[in-house]
Amino acid sequence: MDSAVRADLIGKLRASRDALVKELAAVSELQAKFKPSPDSWSIEEIVEHLALAEHGMYRLITAYSEPTQSPSDSKREEVFEKVGTDRSRKLAAPDRVLPRGRYVSLSNALTQFTANRERTIQYVDGCEDNLRMRITSHLLGRISCRECLALMIGHPLQHLEQIREVQACPGYPS
Repeated sequence: MDSAVRADLIGKLRASRDALVKELAAVSELQAKFKPSPDSWSIEEIVEHLALAEHGMYRLITAYSEPTQSPSDSKREEVFEKVGTDRSRKLAAPDRVLPRGRYVSLSNALTQFTANRERTIQYVDGCEDNLRMRITSHLLGRISCRECLALMIGHPLQHLEQIREVQACPGYPS
């Protein structure tokens, strides 16, 4: 991976992390546990999901990828980054990344997400592989590791919109 691509990816990974952290700075633990309905996620559950998904996609790239002979198309990466932020097309989360109260608090869930994101950033910072030449299996099908990173960049931003939807619900604690 060349230094310009590395810097771009790291900048985007940091920016999406920072946007989430900034949005959550003023959220109390009471607000974090508020659920608009029994079948919807609370803010704490959303952040738990983000922490789990970040770890899972990191593993797809680092442990469950393989070389390919055909590099991915950079245009697809742009599409995957947009898919990662698009709330209009909701995908069912796999069971392994569904929130189950693993972190007990918003603070703990956010700490885990930021630690997982930092690990992803460190991986990208030291990565010498051409991630367009490595593929993995994702919920969306066979994708390049660079496309998987594009999803990781957008994923917190998609759920940031979901957090704002929760905050706009009647009954959200002030």
